[in-house]
Amino acid sequence: MTPSTHRSAARRERLRRYREKGVALLLTAIFTICLIPVVGLAIDASYMYVVKAKLTAAADAAALAAARNLTVGLTMADQENAARSRAEAFFHANFPDGYMDTLSKSVTISVAETTSRIRTVHVNASTRAHTWFMGFLGFRHVDINTTSTASRRDVNLMLVLDRSGSMSAACTTMKNAAKQFIDGFANGRDRIGMVAYSTGYSMGYLPNRDFKTSSPTLAAQVDLITCTGGTNSVQAMKEAWDEIEAMNEPGALNIIVFFTDGQPTALPAVFPIKTATDTRYGYGNDGYSYTYNQYSIPPSTCKDSAGKIAGQVGWNPIPRRGIIVATGTAASTGNTGAIISSAVQSLTSPHLNPINSSVTTSDEYASGCRFLSNIYYARRDVAYIPNTDLYGNATNCCYMNPLSSDKFSSGAYAGKLRPDKPITIEKAASNALDNQANTIRSHSTLYPVIYSIGLASVDEVLLKRVANDPTGPSYNTSQQPGLYAYAPDQTQLARAFAVIQSEILRIAR
Repeated sequence: MTPSTHRSAARRERLRRYREKGVALLLTAIFTICLIPVVGLAIDASYMYVVKAKLTAAADAAALAAARNLTVGLTMADQENAARSRAEAFFHANFPDGYMDTLSKSVTISVAETTSRIRTVHVNASTRAHTWFMGFLGFRHVDINTTSTASRRDVNLMLVLDRSGSMSAACTTMKNAAKQFIDGFANGRDRIGMVAYSTGYSMGYLPNRDFKTSSPTLAAQVDLITCTGGTNSVQAMKEAWDEIEAMNEPGALNIIVFFTDGQPTALPAVFPIKTATDTRYGYGNDGYSYTYNQYSIPPSTCKDSAGKIAGQVGWNPIPRRGIIVATGTAASTGNTGAIISSAVQSLTSPHLNPINSSVTTSDEYASGCRFLSNIYYARRDVAYIPNTDLYGNATNCCYMNPLSSDKFSSGAYAGKLRPDKPITIEKAASNALDNQANTIRSHSTLYPVIYSIGLASVDEVLLKRVANDPTGPSYNTSQQPGLYAYAPDQTQLARAFAVIQSEILRIAR
């Protein structure tokens, strides 16, 4: 290649490179013109997404706060006004004026009964957002809207309160905690009642929507409670359930809140009268003086309906309704037991004993049954503990299976549960409560939920079973889950009630 040829080739190469640079610049200019609007739109879209998310979060918070405040006020109008006021406060706190340079913020709140026993809060919120790049296309502002709803189911609730003698030191604390618990529900909408129980039960307050304004109020009835007697848990649970079932409102949230400070010690049942001589623990009289010694004890002194007594031809005493009660230090000695005469009566009276008294009545027992005057005669008068309680609940399983020592080993009642051992009575009463709670939770249309609260020395496994607490060892996934709350001492009792109240209000929304 000659020098001139070399220079000509070099010039052509330089021209080619110049032409390529010109095309690259042109393409860069074209892409830049297209890219800037795309980036601008992305920035504006991101900005509007942030505003929308914040607006939605504020509306959601407002709706939830409003639903929760549907309990505040004595009338429905007061409750709805309180809900709207609370919703506005929550919305403005979560979406302040001028947030990210927005304009024209507005919110409207409405409350309506959308279906039977369910009130729904609707929150409609809007704002106007600036645009930064879309303005070049003629869109100076964009309106952003959102809607949030939250519902509140009305509650049918029976509060079941232990007022047994072991509660005497904590009775006032329990009443104060119960009144605070009650105050969290909506007068005029929620229907609240109360059963207090000791040896028998007291229908302290029939379920009422006007529980804060009736005369007397539910809180006033709680104040009347005095604490004395045994712990007839199963009967109180059954009576509370009867009230829920009688309301028959599947649309409501049907709840039983069960409180106790100890093991069940009383069992309502139809008890057979002892008609044969056998060996059992003494009852403190007639030469059978020591409750920790066993004696050969003759039949009951009860008369039958014809006035005949043991030893007379044709003597046939009928089984008697009653409540057998474990007395004394049952768990340690196992050797004392008694029956309170006729606290169950004929189940036709709704008030088996006054809410502030240990008095029970006696209208079913024939004369000659000496446990009418001395409860320890139950050891002589009652043949054995039947396998079911007054309501058909099994007493011989399935929470605490009786040991061989809990049954008569020989004689006319061999294999039957002993009424002369408190530990056996406690096991039978615990089984009855556990089975009654399971029956309640199995209802296929009302879907009841049971919550339990325990104070101090309680059987926490039993109370978790009663509530079907998911943390319990026998949680049943086919039934509604409840919750067990524990107070190690009375200073923690109000907190335990508050935990259950909060959980109920949470699931009611």
